Amino acid sequence: MINWTKMSSPRVTVIMPTWMGDVCMATPTLQSLRSILPEDAHITAAMRPGMKALLCGHPAIDELVDINPGGVLGPWRAGRVLAATHADVIVVLPGSFRTALAARLAGGCRRIGYARDGRRWLLSDAVAPPDRTEPVSTVDWYHGLITDAAPGLPSLVVTEDDHRAAKNVLREQPLAYMLLVPGANRNDKRWSASRFAAVSNAAHEQYGWTTVIAGSPDERALTSTVAQQCVGPVIDLPACGSSIGALKAITAGAELVISNDTGPRHVAIALGTPVITLFGPTDHRWTQMDTAVEIRLLAEPFLPENLVADACGKACRIDRISVADVLHAIESWQRPRDTTPILRATP
Repeated sequence: MINWTKMSSPRVTVIMPTWMGDVCMATPTLQSLRSILPEDAHITAAMRPGMKALLCGHPAIDELVDINPGGVLGPWRAGRVLAATHADVIVVLPGSFRTALAARLAGGCRRIGYARDGRRWLLSDAVAPPDRTEPVSTVDWYHGLITDAAPGLPSLVVTEDDHRAAKNVLREQPLAYMLLVPGANRNDKRWSASRFAAVSNAAHEQYGWTTVIAGSPDERALTSTVAQQCVGPVIDLPACGSSIGALKAITAGAELVISNDTGPRHVAIALGTPVITLFGPTDHRWTQMDTAVEIRLLAEPFLPENLVADACGKACRIDRISVADVLHAIESWQRPRDTTPILRATP
């Protein structure tokens, strides 16, 4: 592992993960780098195009650049962008061969990353990856490249540009609203649209909340389906042309977020907004953050610890989580809590 404290005026470029949730879970790594490195260190975050707004304003970062190592010439083009950052060290957080190749093509700087997928020879400081036969938190996975100390929670910053983007989307700011996130990168991770709508209707009746629905542009049909079943006031963000910056500001202002295991869940955690996360056939331990302001609802809370939910799709069907489970979780926010609970879905 690199001795960061011995470096003089270092320039460090961190290649960030591809997906929104993973970028959020990598922010403790950025925070630790900033605290370990000398005050005059320069930290650049290299990100997938279109994602820079997620980290705008973050105090650990001096510069943001776009890279895309995909395609035949992708590693070469990404290597040129990385070379232009004049890094003394490149931290390769993604586990792909292409990303490590891009770092190698950047020039003769040091390159630290996990030695996996045949890429050891591309890294000057190849680190043996943790054993992942059992779930390892992704936060710990990224953070382990920098230090053995325990990581903090993910963090994001809502900028003035983010607030302006949110105002353009919302038009009129609701007095109080709940954010629903019905999408996910796999259908089996998605709680049904009708159940999200049922929670929205019950919450509006009890608390008077407006419902705001988040999703990617590709999920517009899904968010529209949820919106059509809501009886109270509803704002469909994909239909309004929302952006990542607007999502940050809107998430920060929500009473709470109800989300599948997907990117906006991590945005909520990083902003300190209470979030209820629904876990089906993805093990919650892969993304566990014990001090987050989060209630985790597991489809199969009695799964033995030696089993991983990802391999138990039938037992961990997300539809085992009921509307009543989620409504009970919402009500539990009104009671004092000493720790972040895992509420049990009704068998």
